[in-house]
Amino acid sequence: MRTLFVFGGFFFLAISPTTAQNPDSVAIKKFYEENTIYWMGTLKYMKNNQLFPIKNLKNEIRFSPDAIYEYKMSMHNKRMLTGAIIVSSALLVSGALVKNRQVRLGLLAGSLITIGAAFPFSLKFSSHMGRAIWLHNRDLLLR
Repeated sequence: MRTLFVFGGFFFLAISPTTAQNPDSVAIKKFYEENTIYWMGTLKYMKNNQLFPIKNLKNEIRFSPDAIYEYKMSMHNKRMLTGAIIVSSALLVSGALVKNRQVRLGLLAGSLITIGAAFPFSLKFSSHMGRAIWLHNRDLLLR
């Protein structure tokens, strides 16, 4: 039984790969970990364990033209979403202040329709932002 363990130990050591890493791969891994961008779906992103506002992202991804395009599309959808929310809020407040019941119902219905129209902009914003960050991280690896 003891010879089986000794033989198995030698066999395992003979076929196991070495665990030492190349110094270049360690440097590349460190560079990638320091420059990779993580986005959790909020208006902030994380890089090197620090949070930054999403408006700083344009400077981070400037070397990747595909990521810049996706970022611009996401910001366009964010502006459309913000506009729709402002219009919907204005219609809601106007509907609450108006005394005429028919006008009030019309304004409240307009508010609901506007919020419904804003939902696709929210999805497009998230989709484009996620793609922009993914493209940046991909180009960071290929650089």
